[in-house]
Amino acid sequence: MGVVSLPVDSPLRALADRSPTLVVFLRHFGCTFCREAIADVARSREAIRRAGVAVAFVHASPPADAEPWFHDPALADALLISDPNLDHYRAFGLGPTASQALIDPKVWARGAACAVLHGFGMQPVGMLRQLPGAFVVHHDRVLAAFRHSSPADRPDYVDLVRRAQSV
Repeated sequence: MGVVSLPVDSPLRALADRSPTLVVFLRHFGCTFCREAIADVARSREAIRRAGVAVAFVHASPPADAEPWFHDPALADALLISDPNLDHYRAFGLGPTASQALIDPKVWARGAACAVLHGFGMQPVGMLRQLPGAFVVHHDRVLAAFRHSSPADRPDYVDLVRRAQSV
């Protein structure tokens, strides 16, 4: 699928050299969709682990701000990368969403449903326009990718891992 040039000092580089790695990029912890993504990966973690795939989350918050969101025991072995300069986001080609996506009624409807039905709530926004993404990488190769076209897109992480295994 392609090659990614990770930052030289990235802990993701060492992890991806040891094992295929599911890398989940988050927007900010006030984002209901990002909280949903964390919960989705936690629910899928056993299937991802059985496939021999490690998990890493990349976010732009200080480590202390991120830590409370990862108390689920299923995520105990996940690598958490604080990337306030967005170096990893740029390496994977993740940029801002179009402004009109933020006012799309489908995004608001799914966000409200996610917040109410899944109990994720709402908090002040951080990187409002930053698009998330999910990738499976091994060494410097991208084996599978899910590029969000909207913050409301919801990847199937187990399917992404399966697609990576067929490469």
